[in-house]
Amino acid sequence: MPDDDLTIIELVTPTIRAAVNRVIPADEWPAGWEGGVADYFATAARDLAWVRPVLVALDARLDASAQADGADSFAVLADDRQDAALAALDTDEDGAALFAALRRVCWEGFYASSDRHTPVGLEMVGFRAVPEGVTPVEPDPIDGLTAGEVRHGYDAVVIGSGPGGGVAAQVLAQAGKSVLLIERARALPNAALRGDHLHGKRNAVYWPSAGPGPGHPRVAEIRDGDDRIIDGTGDAALYGLNAMAFGGGTRLWQGMAWRFMAEDFNMATVYGNPDGASLADWPIDYDEMEPYYTRAEWELGVSGVEGGLTRRTPRTAGYPMPPMGSEPARELLAGAAESLGWGWGPIPLALNSVPYGGRPACVRCPQCVGHACPVNAKNGSNNTFIPRAVATGNCEVMYDAEVIEVRDGVGRASVTIMADASTRPVELTVDAEVVVVSAGAIETPRLLLASGIGNDQLGRHLHDHRFVTMLSTVDQPAKPFIGPGHSVATLDHVHAETIPWGGGVIVDLMGLLPLTSASAPSMLDVPLWGAGHKEWMRGRRANVFGVFGMGQEIPLPSSRVTLAPAVRDRWGKPAAALRKDVHWASLEVENGMALAGEQWLAAAGARDIRRHHGTATASAAGEHSCGTARMGTSEENSATDPYGRVHGTNRIVVCDSSLHPTNGSVNPALTIVANALRVAEHLVAEWPA
Repeated sequence: MPDDDLTIIELVTPTIRAAVNRVIPADEWPAGWEGGVADYFATAARDLAWVRPVLVALDARLDASAQADGADSFAVLADDRQDAALAALDTDEDGAALFAALRRVCWEGFYASSDRHTPVGLEMVGFRAVPEGVTPVEPDPIDGLTAGEVRHGYDAVVIGSGPGGGVAAQVLAQAGKSVLLIERARALPNAALRGDHLHGKRNAVYWPSAGPGPGHPRVAEIRDGDDRIIDGTGDAALYGLNAMAFGGGTRLWQGMAWRFMAEDFNMATVYGNPDGASLADWPIDYDEMEPYYTRAEWELGVSGVEGGLTRRTPRTAGYPMPPMGSEPARELLAGAAESLGWGWGPIPLALNSVPYGGRPACVRCPQCVGHACPVNAKNGSNNTFIPRAVATGNCEVMYDAEVIEVRDGVGRASVTIMADASTRPVELTVDAEVVVVSAGAIETPRLLLASGIGNDQLGRHLHDHRFVTMLSTVDQPAKPFIGPGHSVATLDHVHAETIPWGGGVIVDLMGLLPLTSASAPSMLDVPLWGAGHKEWMRGRRANVFGVFGMGQEIPLPSSRVTLAPAVRDRWGKPAAALRKDVHWASLEVENGMALAGEQWLAAAGARDIRRHHGTATASAAGEHSCGTARMGTSEENSATDPYGRVHGTNRIVVCDSSLHPTNGSVNPALTIVANALRVAEHLVAEWPA
C-alpha cells in the first residue's frame, strides 16, 4: 500500500475502487466512483485526512479475504462475491467500523455538494440547489473598516451583528448616535455560505463555512466527568449551531418568525416552579411587547396570515406580506388537523413571499435552512437592520474583529479589540458611552465573565428548546425538493391541557438533504448499501414524511456558561465551559409532543409511525440558546435589569437572547428582534449623561 506521502486519491487501489462501486453499483446511473466519489477524493484532502488509515486497513482486509478464497485480490472477484465479502466484513467489530467509514465517504462523495464538488447523485434524486431558470444574485456588500480606520471613540460599540446587535445598531444610529458594529466573522458573500452540504452550519460534518474556525475552543462538561474540548473546526452539532457570520443566525435561518404567547412571559406564575428548576417571569408582559412585535414583523419583513396560528396573540396590525404558497405537506396535514379539530396555519416566515424592501420574492430553493439565500429574499439582520444603520452615516462596520475585553466606567466604557484577526492581528482600544453586548447566549456571558463583569447569575440558566422528530411513511410524496422547508403548524398543544409545562409547536418536518437520507435512511428495512440502497434513494425515499415538535425547556441554575480554567482561545482568553442538565419536566414536554405528533400523522393516513431518537436534545449550545444574562427586577435572581443593563455596571448593556428568562414554545428570533427594539429604544431615551 502507498505510504503517507501520497494524496488520498493516490491511496485508492483497484480494491478500494471496486468496494466503492459495490456500495453504489452502476445501473442506469453511474457507480459511486465515477458518479462523484473519485472527484470527492481528489478535492477534499483536508476533510478526508481521517480516512487515510481506513483505506489502508480496508484494502488489506478485503484482499486477504479474497486470497483466502483463492483469488489474487478483491478487485478481480465477481460482483456477487465482492458483495459477499463486504457483508462478511460487516460481521465483526473492526471490519464493521472500516466498512461503515467507507459507506460514509461514499455517501458524502455521491450525494453531497460542496464548493468544489457537484456529484451525479443529486441529479439522480431530483435535487436542484437553485431552481431552473433562477440566476443567483449577490446583495451589495457593506464595506468594513480596517484597523487603521477605526476611531478612538464612539457613542456606542455594538458587539455582534445578529438580530440583537443589528437592531441595536439601527436604533442607535437612527437616533444620531455614532456606532461601531463589530463582527468577528470575515465578510463573506452569500455564495460562500450556500450549497455546501458538508460544511454548511446546519449540516457541517467538517470545517464549518460559517465558522468560527480554529482557535475558539469550548469545553463540554459531561455529567460523568469526562469533559471534552471541542474546537470550531468540525461537527457543528457538537460545537453549537449558532452561526458565526455577518447577520448571525438570521443569515442562514429558514426564518420562522413567531410571537411568544402571553403565558410565555409568566411561566413561573402560570406553572409554578418544579423542584430544582429556575422558571422565572419576564419583567415585562405580552401587552408591552406587542407594539414591538408588530414593528419587528414590518421592519424585518414577515410573510404570514391571521387565523388559526394568531388567535391567542392579539395584534395591532396584520403581516406585511401574504404567507408562502402551499405544498403537499401543508395540504396533507391541514386536512388531518381539521379532522382532529385542531387549528392550523401556514408558518409565519421572515422570507419575502412577494417582492419587499427592494428585494425579490423567495424562489423556493430546497436548501433554505442553514444556507444563505440565492436571491437575497431571506430577511435577516444583514440585509435589513444593519443596512439601515449604515445608511444613516452614523454606523461603521468592522469585520474579522473580536472584542476580547470590556471595561465599564463612570465616565466612559471601553473595549479591547483584536482587529484583522485572521490576517495580521492588531490590538485596539476604543472608548464609548455605551457598550452593547450582542454576541449570543454563549459568547456574551463568556466575554463579560472574562472581563470581570457580572454577578453570580451571569452565565446561569442556559437553555434552549426540547425537540422531537416523528417519522412515518405516506402513500404519496409529501415533501418534494421545494423550499423553503417547514410549511404548516399547529399551536393547539402550546399552553394547552394536552402537554404539561407549556407544551410546544408541532410543524411538518422540513425536506431532508440527500446526504442526510443516504447516511441515515428514515424508513424501515432500507438496505444499508448496494443496489437496494441506491434504488431506495431515487424511489421510496420520497415517501418519507414526518412532523417536528419544538417545546419548552425548563431552565436549571446548574446549566450554565462558565470560564474553562485551563483552556484558552487564540488570544489567550478563557474558553467557555458549557454544562447542560435536563430537568424531568422538559422530558415530559418531549413525550407529550411525540404523542401529539403521532396523532397528527395517523390522522393524515401515515403508517410506520415512529419516534426518531437522535442527539439534538443533548446540545449544550443549540441554535436557540438563551437565558444566560436573564433580565429581571432583582440582582438576586437576574443578571441584568429589565432593559438589559448588567447589574453593577453603568454603561454595559446586553441585547440578545441571553436576556430571555424563558424561551417560549416557538423559535425565539422574532422575540429577540422585538425585545432588542425595546431595549435599544430605552437606551436612547435614558442615554447616559
